[in-house]
Amino acid sequence: MALEGKGLYMWKIHNCEGGSVSAIVQRAKDAGLSHVLIKIADGPRAYNVDLAEALVEALKGSGIATWGWQFVYGDEPFGEADIAVHRVKTLNLDGFVVNAEVDYKGKHAAALAYMDSLRSRIPGVPIALSSFRYPRYHTTLPWTEFLSQCDYNMPQVYWIQASNPAQQTDSCIAQFQNVYPIRPIIVTGAAYEEWGWRPTTGQVKEFLSHAKEIGITAANFWSWDYAGSAAGSDLWETIANFDWPVSKPAVDIVERLVFLMNDRDLDGIIALYQKNAVLVTSKTTIQGRTAIRAYYKDLLKTQLPHSKIKVETRVVQDNIRHFKWDATGATNGKSVDDGQDTIGTRQGLIQYHSSVYRIV
Repeated sequence: MALEGKGLYMWKIHNCEGGSVSAIVQRAKDAGLSHVLIKIADGPRAYNVDLAEALVEALKGSGIATWGWQFVYGDEPFGEADIAVHRVKTLNLDGFVVNAEVDYKGKHAAALAYMDSLRSRIPGVPIALSSFRYPRYHTTLPWTEFLSQCDYNMPQVYWIQASNPAQQTDSCIAQFQNVYPIRPIIVTGAAYEEWGWRPTTGQVKEFLSHAKEIGITAANFWSWDYAGSAAGSDLWETIANFDWPVSKPAVDIVERLVFLMNDRDLDGIIALYQKNAVLVTSKTTIQGRTAIRAYYKDLLKTQLPHSKIKVETRVVQDNIRHFKWDATGATNGKSVDDGQDTIGTRQGLIQYHSSVYRIV
């Protein structure tokens, strides 16, 4: 599924809504964001360690796609790949962005090693490159090595000290038509202040309007840290008020189901099922929303009270989802470490659900 709609990069979670996960999620929903991109690593080191897991889970559970990004330097390519893979898998991210800039110029072998290691270990996760908007001026960056393993190109179209975002977007896209391999472009615009310059609300609106008009499926902004603050509130409002609907839910139904289970939101869970849905467990077969609601009430509030449910692996095949899960931390001492479920959807809702597990 192509990435669609509006997104913002997040640098330091603590600088965004004071680090409040619930406030971040609510503001993202109110702004109509389809995705958020969170810094999860800097070089070979993890980043935003304390709040990233809770934030990713909450955003994904609210239907907002959550990507991670890493600033890379090229001095330790395998170490950088190791931490990126670890964070992507641990956080169960929807996508990953490689942020490579001046530090990586001339390091072609490192870029090749990093990208090969990254791609081979997260084969089903979309990867994007975030770098300079004009490759003609940065010829020593390993463009081919990076883009060869990417699904998207996310150039930074920051019209610093200028006022022509649409023209710069067109120039950026034209230059990347001569860079191999050509990848779908998702532009990143300016929503920050630097050296006394900041974009105007009119320029931000022009950037979004032009990107949408020329058929780009999504646009990002740098950054939530500034636009979400009092100083950048006018930029935030402009982004939030721009209408860019997405055609499909950004988050898979498995993630939404697990989030609602952890939130003990029975009404939300049942809303994911068709009215005549069938749920089969090792003990019983039930049909209909009323019976399924009673099943979840017993499971989540009696059998596994206050437990934390987590998906370990997931396989998607058209409208079928196979996933393994566990449940830990229940106040009655019970747990599940071998859950194996299969979900079949119809028109975006669960029609059939098989759940095999053992509570010990």
